[in-house]
Amino acid sequence: MKLLMVFTLMIFLLFPIYDAYSESQYDINIPSGSSDKNAPFHWSSEKDGDATGFIEIIVGDTIFWKNADSVSHTITSGNPQTGPDGIFDSTIEPGKFFQRTFSEIGEFEYYCTIHPWRTGMVSVVSGYRTLSNVGMDAGDGTTFFDVEYKFNRLINNVSVVEESKSIVFELKGNTFSDDNSLMLLLPSGLINGINSVTIDGVSSETFSQEFENDMIILEINDIPPNSKIIVVDGTTIVPEFGEIVLVILTISVFSLVVLSRKQNIGSMLRYN
Repeated sequence: MKLLMVFTLMIFLLFPIYDAYSESQYDINIPSGSSDKNAPFHWSSEKDGDATGFIEIIVGDTIFWKNADSVSHTITSGNPQTGPDGIFDSTIEPGKFFQRTFSEIGEFEYYCTIHPWRTGMVSVVSGYRTLSNVGMDAGDGTTFFDVEYKFNRLINNVSVVEESKSIVFELKGNTFSDDNSLMLLLPSGLINGINSVTIDGVSSETFSQEFENDMIILEINDIPPNSKIIVVDGTTIVPEFGEIVLVILTISVFSLVVLSRKQNIGSMLRYN
């Protein structure tokens, strides 16, 4: 038994637990003609189509800068105003690439020292991205929440559909790892009683949910790489503005009727 425990400990020490979310790879292409300052764009991110040189990744992800131009370029950390900061620097010849794995949280500016108008930034986050103000598009827009998620693609847009008590997530970009699982941290004040998930209109059975404090941890597995829309249906969507407005309207009408009757009775008494 002791030998088994020692062997197990050695396995954990020698082979760290694999985290699929921390080993995604993304390409940023340097297109042909980007040495021209007046070129329409100087970068092309295969993750989300961004052409500004900006990319958001999580700790442990790797970026490949690939030179499809006919001239050499550099990928140099820093910016043209203050110069290189010494974190990374590489000259990429035509048809070659430079790769770097980012192991720390932060924002890393980079540029080309040969063509300094070509700038970009790598934003490295902890692993969960935040979707802000979810629910602002519903009702009177005064009640909304932040939703955190972990995925190897971006969620481009989120909307709340009050009629079906659902949240619609629009996906963007391509999948760059074998783990096509989406982890959502959903406040129970936003949605509750999740009973179904659909992916591009097809019902999914590969989801599970756990409850922790006031949070629903929803994991959706086996998401097809080219999926565009994920819909999460609940038994309640909060705030359910339609019902609230109906109650307020009913109370208001009742109050007006009572007030009107009181005024009529008062007038009759004065008249008599």
